[in-house]
Amino acid sequence: MQGDPDRQDLRRQIKEAVDAKNAAAAVNSARKLLAVSSKSADVIFCSSAFSAIGDALCEQLGMRRLKTYIVRSVTLEPILAALAVEAVLANYALDIQVGGYGSYVDELLNPTSALAQFQPELILIILDYEELAGRLPELCSDGIGATVENEIDECCVRMEQLLRNYRAGSSARILFQGLVVPDLTSLGDVGDANLPHGLTNSVQQLNRRLAALCRSISDCVFFDVDRIAARHGRARWRDARLFLASRLPVSTEFFQDYSRGLIRIFATLFRAPRKVLCTDLDNTLWGGILGEDGPEGIATGSTFPGNCYLEYQRYLRLLSARGILLAIASKNNEDDVREAFQIRSADIALSLNDFVVYRINWNDKSQSIREMAKELSVGLDSFVFVDDNAVECAAVRQQLPEVAVVEAPVEEPWRLVEVLAGQPFFDAAVVTEDDANRVKEYKAQAQRTELATSTASRDEFLASLGIVCTFQSALRAPLARAVQLLAKTNQFNLTTRRHSAAEVEQFASATGGQAVVVRVRDRFGDAGVVGLALAQTQGDSCRIDSLLLSCRVIGRGIETALLAYLCEQATRDGAKRLIGEFVATKKNAPCVEFYPANGFKRLIASQDTTSDSIFYELDLNDLKLATPQWITLEGI
Repeated sequence: MQGDPDRQDLRRQIKEAVDAKNAAAAVNSARKLLAVSSKSADVIFCSSAFSAIGDALCEQLGMRRLKTYIVRSVTLEPILAALAVEAVLANYALDIQVGGYGSYVDELLNPTSALAQFQPELILIILDYEELAGRLPELCSDGIGATVENEIDECCVRMEQLLRNYRAGSSARILFQGLVVPDLTSLGDVGDANLPHGLTNSVQQLNRRLAALCRSISDCVFFDVDRIAARHGRARWRDARLFLASRLPVSTEFFQDYSRGLIRIFATLFRAPRKVLCTDLDNTLWGGILGEDGPEGIATGSTFPGNCYLEYQRYLRLLSARGILLAIASKNNEDDVREAFQIRSADIALSLNDFVVYRINWNDKSQSIREMAKELSVGLDSFVFVDDNAVECAAVRQQLPEVAVVEAPVEEPWRLVEVLAGQPFFDAAVVTEDDANRVKEYKAQAQRTELATSTASRDEFLASLGIVCTFQSALRAPLARAVQLLAKTNQFNLTTRRHSAAEVEQFASATGGQAVVVRVRDRFGDAGVVGLALAQTQGDSCRIDSLLLSCRVIGRGIETALLAYLCEQATRDGAKRLIGEFVATKKNAPCVEFYPANGFKRLIASQDTTSDSIFYELDLNDLKLATPQWITLEGI
């Protein structure tokens, strides 16, 4: 729970935003407040704030205003603030009118009722099982229930008459709430579970029948509230004292969960589900970093923690089966990824062919998503992007606000499916045959279409990260981390020499030698030691033996900062030129143009080394490299 001074500060921010009619600021601050506080006073405060800027919410944020009428046989007034707030957070502004307690029959049938006069766009029908099928507890008391089926039939007939009569005179969307299965029954747990017509089985049967009825009526969805109650615990879902005293159907601790459930269901009546799930690979589709751990080292398969990722893969496969397009945006070498899918095919629930499109390269992921959207001929608002890296997630949020971003819980991979399934992006009340065939169609279309790339500026985003690079001796890294980087880093590694700890110590202790690591942190956290450079100055030349960087941070200018630091140190040691060496491997394509891109010129004369080395030179008198302006430096 946030401290009270912090809560008050967030409330002050909301009030200031409301006074300034700044809808975005008000919503953002409210989201932060409610993320750390579930106090009813804070929910009511946010509801009042949103009510005061209702027009601004719609005009500035494109929020959809919905005239909403609630038909009910329970007390809902205490829940309305939470419902209004959660609706705003889901981009809906609800204009709510609540019908009379227990007057649902007249409201649905009477053409001059308050419901009819209100002319809503959305109607929520929320009835307790005592209103729908109040005789069920008695009829199920012996477990035999000779007349239970008749009671269920009669209930469904009554509800069908009401719904179809209302539908004949109104085009409003309808949400019909089902029943919560009672936690306590007269038969007890054993009898209720084993006898054919226990109350639990009967209520579940009634729910299934009501859901089928809703499917038969246009623009009508069934809200299975029992799923939410079961998830949180049916015994706690309803406060018995408050229900008996005031007919409040939900315990106060679950107002927000209940409201989110309602909104998640009715939203399917107003917007289509997203079409594309775009996933990262490293520490998302599998555990570990492919470029460092290799195909055999990534975590996936039947044993922990690999089975966490296997469950995620299976979940993606299920989404694909219902027509959700799978895509990949990964900073990796494509050949390495293909090799991983091939070698670990028995441990990965998906093949590369299950993805209709992918971008496996070293470009910005925002650019990759743009390219894939164009190739698939879908809007960016069709994409859901899943990645474990907070920086990558923030970049996509900032550069592509239409894309929904889900940050994978890298420290808790067992929650991958839970986190993704908890989002509403793929919710659909109806799945058609065309939906199920969408994957095949898009695979065919992807083969026909060649994408012209488009890029967006990243400077503003990089400046906002607050990147700090700290340089220190590899001996203090500690040394074991420097050696580990030498042993595991493949993709951004100019020479891929696997030096020992003793060899690193020699570079550090020799006259004119450099053994430098770079530690990186930003506003999202500390990435730790992610880069290493080994160099030696002799006479007027400084030769770079090794320069490498973890692929986790490639593309943020850190590699340039490390090179600029080497230039500065070499100049201090008396060097007038810096010699860089590149040895091509199957995996270090990301750095093939690194030296030319930083002003080095290729040397024609051969150096005393293997023939597959390419050497570059930088004249330190003519050009001194500068660290990117968005990076703050800390030295040894």
